[in-house]
Amino acid sequence: MNQIEQTITSVEVAEMVEKTHANLLKDIRRYCKQLGEVNIDFSDFFKESTYCTEQKKELPCYDVTKKGCEFIAHKLTGVKGTAFTARYINRFHDMEETIKQSQAALPKKDDLFADCYISKQQLDASRGAWFRKNNWKLKIIMEQFGWTRKFLYHKILVELSDIYDLELEEKFYVQRFGYRPEYKLDLLDGSKSLARLATGYINYLLTEEGDY
Repeated sequence: MNQIEQTITSVEVAEMVEKTHANLLKDIRRYCKQLGEVNIDFSDFFKESTYCTEQKKELPCYDVTKKGCEFIAHKLTGVKGTAFTARYINRFHDMEETIKQSQAALPKKDDLFADCYISKQQLDASRGAWFRKNNWKLKIIMEQFGWTRKFLYHKILVELSDIYDLELEEKFYVQRFGYRPEYKLDLLDGSKSLARLATGYINYLLTEEGDY
């Protein structure tokens, strides 16, 4: 996945360089024109955008990339240029740190994977475990509704397919375990997510009464 380029608005840059926003816009438009004249894409530096004032009025601005800030800094001299360089470097550093902290707070791919699927060793050790654990519930439901086991399994599959692409789940099962499940509902042995959904569905059926 491509990372979205970080930018700051020309409104914020204007404050950093102690200019009015109107004057900075004139400068940026001039820079863009000059870059265009030498066939350099100005969008690497400045991206046309808008912002909303406190009066809820939409006005033009630019999203300024890190390259754009460097470009502006080169146009400044003395203390003003030094101050702006320090400010924009700190600003981009703060944004990068925020992104890193947000990413660190996300669960790792392996953790998400482990929460959804079991390992091959676990599958070998617990094949058919969902059915053994829930068989007494299945029997009650069949008696309660007058369903055959085949029809009940069909109902469970319909419920699962409303949420999951079972064809895709089967392909993933084959990739992970090296063989196809004998029956569609054998997918429950390999997927914690499917097993949780199927369990929730039969628990719901247990609370219903006849002719569902």
